[in-house]
Order: sequence, then structure tokens, then C-alpha cells
Amino acid sequence: MKKICAMSIAVLLAAFASGAAAEEKPWTPGGPDYLYVKPLKKPEHHGVFDEGMKCLDCHRYDGVDAYTSATMALKKTVKGRAPRDMVQQEILSALKGKGDYREIFVMATSFDNKPLATVIEFVLDPKTMNLYAMSEKQTEKLFHIAANPNVSLAYVKQREDYNYFSGALGVQIVGRAEQLKGTDPGFDAAAAIYIATLPMPKPNPMVPQPPDMDALIGVVRSSKIITRVIPERISILNRAFKEQGYHAMQLWYPSEDSKEKK
Repeated sequence: MKKICAMSIAVLLAAFASGAAAEEKPWTPGGPDYLYVKPLKKPEHHGVFDEGMKCLDCHRYDGVDAYTSATMALKKTVKGRAPRDMVQQEILSALKGKGDYREIFVMATSFDNKPLATVIEFVLDPKTMNLYAMSEKQTEKLFHIAANPNVSLAYVKQREDYNYFSGALGVQIVGRAEQLKGTDPGFDAAAAIYIATLPMPKPNPMVPQPPDMDALIGVVRSSKIITRVIPERISILNRAFKEQGYHAMQLWYPSEDSKEKK
């Protein structure tokens, strides 16, 4: 009986040791093989791509750049790309809100390698493609941005039918965030862009009316922080692109020269 117990304990210890070793297995370049697609016949729904390309040209992860899988085809193939101006106009159309370019986003930030997702309204400036938000001081997201200006925003158009596969419309923005204090150059101009979209009460002689723009800016100058997000890449997913022979997902960069930047 003792021999059986001793053998059982030894087997359990060996199994535990092998399990622990598996958990401590070092990360290999490119990550585990099970994450990859195997080269097969191209499915009917696959996006268009240049002739001569192989599956692994796009479906490969180098261990650093997380911009992977099918989306990589957008950087590696010319076929299927929509004109840059068209992409920009579709982004503006998706984010126009009620016509004032004010929309609700989810913003992702990170501090000490710990992520934070915040639901926040941003106003898009269609002339520069920069986005602006106004916040109370001393919120968690502001500390994140102060330590790490790299942020990402996500927007998806809500659908009552929940048919997000065939009718998806979404925008992802990757960029750098700047915090503007009331004493910083550019604060007043940013505040004017944001405040202009705030819902104001209808004129009523019986109700005190809000002050003019300059007075409103003066009110927020000491109490608010404006976050300006400068996009480095904007991705838009719109199935309508496919009807014109393009990829359903398109990329926009601030300038033509930065298209190939990673």
C-alpha cells in the first residue's frame, strides 16, 4: 500500500512539474503556432489581394507588431485600397454625429502596463482630423495619458437588428494624446471646438441664457483639461466599400508619406 501511495505521489509530482514547466515556457518569436491560419484554398469571402502573395505574407505575427492577420493585407497589397480622399470622407460621415462631429467613443489608455477603457465623448475637427474631449481634473484616464500618451479610440454604429457582421460600421483610431491646460497655447481654440457642440437651452427670456463663447472658455479655463488626440492611423470597417470592389476595411494616415509606417 505504501508503495502504491508513493508511486501515485511521484506521478502527481511529475505531472505537476511538467505542467509548471509548460506555464513557464518562454515566448518564441512569432508566438505559438496554433494562433496561425494554415494555408488553404482562399474562402469566398476573403478580401482581394495582389497576385503572387502568400498566406503568410499577411497572416504572420512577428512578436512585436500586433497589427496582424487579415488586416495586414491592407498594408501589403495595393489591390482593394480605396482612394485616400474617399476613405477620409467615409470616416467623417461615420463620425459626423448629428452633423457636429460629436460622437461617443471607447478610449483605451494604459498605465504601468494595465489597461483602462473609458466611455467618453469626442468632437472631431474635420479640417485636421484631430479629436477633442473635455474632462474634470484628477480622473484616472488623465493620469494614464500623462504617463503614456499612446491611446486608441473605438466607435461602432449601434444597430437595432444586431446584425453587426453584414452591416458593420466601425472606426478605430490609434494616436497620441495631448493634455491642454487653461494656460497652454491652443487651449482656447480647442475649447471653442468642443463647447460649440454642447447642447444649449433654447432662447427663453424667463431663463438665464449662457454667456458668449469667450465667457464660456473663461469659465472652463481653470477647471477643465482638454484632451487632444492626434491620429496616427484610422481604420474604418464599412461593408459598403465591398460594393465598389474595395476591401471592407480601409486605412487612413495623416499623410501619404506615412502610409507604410508601422
